[in-house]
Amino acid sequence: MLKKLTLSALLFFGAFAMNAQTVILNVMNPSTIAGLYDHTNQGDGSAWGLANLLNPADAVLDTLIMMDDGDTTTNNSYGYNFPNSRCGCDSAGVMNSNVDFEGKIVLISRGGCQFGAKAYFAQLRGAVGVIIYNAFLDSDPSGGLINMAGGDYGMNVTIPVAFVANGDGQIFKAQVDAGTPVVAFLGAKVGAFANDLAMTSDKVLSPNQMARPQLISSDSTAYSVDLGFWMRNDGSSNQTAAYASAEVTYNGSTVYSNSTNSFGLNIGDSSYISFPPFQQNSYPNGEYVFTYMVGITGGTDDFPADNEISYTVRMNDGIYSYARVDADFQPLDNNSVRPSSFSYWAPAVHFYHKDASAMTLDGVKFAAYMTNGDSITGRAVDIAVYEWDDFFFGLNDPGISTSTLSNTPLLLESYMFLDEYQDSAVTHMFQTPLEMDNYQRYVVAVVSANTDMYINFSRDPAYTFNDQQSTAQPVDLLMVDGTWSENGWDGYVPTIQLIMSENNISVDETAVEIKPYPVPAAHILNVPMVNMVNEGSLHVYDMAGNMVLSQDELQKDGNVLKVDVSALPSATYLFHIQSVDGKESKFNVVVGR
Repeated sequence: MLKKLTLSALLFFGAFAMNAQTVILNVMNPSTIAGLYDHTNQGDGSAWGLANLLNPADAVLDTLIMMDDGDTTTNNSYGYNFPNSRCGCDSAGVMNSNVDFEGKIVLISRGGCQFGAKAYFAQLRGAVGVIIYNAFLDSDPSGGLINMAGGDYGMNVTIPVAFVANGDGQIFKAQVDAGTPVVAFLGAKVGAFANDLAMTSDKVLSPNQMARPQLISSDSTAYSVDLGFWMRNDGSSNQTAAYASAEVTYNGSTVYSNSTNSFGLNIGDSSYISFPPFQQNSYPNGEYVFTYMVGITGGTDDFPADNEISYTVRMNDGIYSYARVDADFQPLDNNSVRPSSFSYWAPAVHFYHKDASAMTLDGVKFAAYMTNGDSITGRAVDIAVYEWDDFFFGLNDPGISTSTLSNTPLLLESYMFLDEYQDSAVTHMFQTPLEMDNYQRYVVAVVSANTDMYINFSRDPAYTFNDQQSTAQPVDLLMVDGTWSENGWDGYVPTIQLIMSENNISVDETAVEIKPYPVPAAHILNVPMVNMVNEGSLHVYDMAGNMVLSQDELQKDGNVLKVDVSALPSATYLFHIQSVDGKESKFNVVVGR
């Protein structure tokens, strides 16, 4: 878990090195705690004489053992009591310990002495690696991950050393104390194993939301998920029988399954695997799990931790979230983030859909965290909704701009924390639900001027690969002191949730819903004239309210009105059709070429 990150205001996605080395900490077994763990290693600190962990030859794959230096005193410096013997600071005690450190990765608590001293004493007893865990609880302002300085002994340390948060350290310790063998890998993975096919989340197409209202997911035209990913051969052996697959389950039952035939993939090579989109005629509420898998036909992958990636989408009645949520629609992640300097700032999420008018925006959920142990009670933030009227096709359109996003929101309300809801999702309901328009871009933001407040974000999914696709739409935006970035923080998505409901406000019996096509329209726009007579008028307005096109007689081809928009510049326009029988229809249309 990452906490309390201070990031620069604007970060942009860089080039992807397909086989770039990354130092990882992965528990291989037991299966109950297996997987990757966030950590810092000696490359993140100073005054270490360690080998280069980017070299696979320096990686370690061994069993964990708990430090015990024989110290019988108690440490209460971190808000709770624990034995000083875990800290490994008594050099004589380590050398005479009854614990056999030879060929083991030693688990050591922070506290009592320098990080380099802990690692050096363990190394002298034959340890092949060290994992130090934070003595401060994760909820403490000093909890989470830090970069370790080697201190007086660090330059003598030649074994790998990693640092993890207290919670993760306690997970490891509980298994070791119970007598369960814990085997961990620490080092550069690429080339460390003979047979090792892999994929990473930054090169996987994920579903575009993790929670989505069913009312804007009526059929395959309203909701469809592109599927594909890059797979790599990170091993030291060529593969002749690699395979990849994609599966979607709905409430546990398979509704989509595709696999490749076996194929070859040489050392260091990568291959993009594309699958048909997942699309259905309807999407009932429930849990949709999207799973990608890679493997070796008839063989065994030596490092299976990166052979499978899954995303759970919760189709529901009224929650829209880019970040992961649990079955109760609570955020699964709480990485606390804020800019490094600001007077005021806002993380925001983007909403845009052709059927947006079916919903009203009723409120938001979000979470925040105070640094330095400060109280959050009585702190206030603003909840703002902006209309984004810049014309662009998608995130990768060279013409994308935030010029229409100002500090004048369509809706602005204040939320005050009434209790110590640190890292807990809170709900703000709008005084009046906001009716939304089809094809209108909305930006929903949490605006904060609290310099000691962090807003919660998620890193999974990060949407980094989705954002590179030609059809990508913005996910989140970031505002710092009135300046907007349309791509937020790469790798981080705010856990802001939009609360929506079916639009039953001010039902007008004279209003007729019309769904034109194609959108965007380049030349001829087809307008189905359902339940409207032939006689009447059409007026088209730009977003400044200027009429740019009109027809006093509706020229229909059967039940379809044909409108020539080829003379209109690329932009969003409001269409207003009024028939002589008193019925009317208003809708937005994007014109673009």
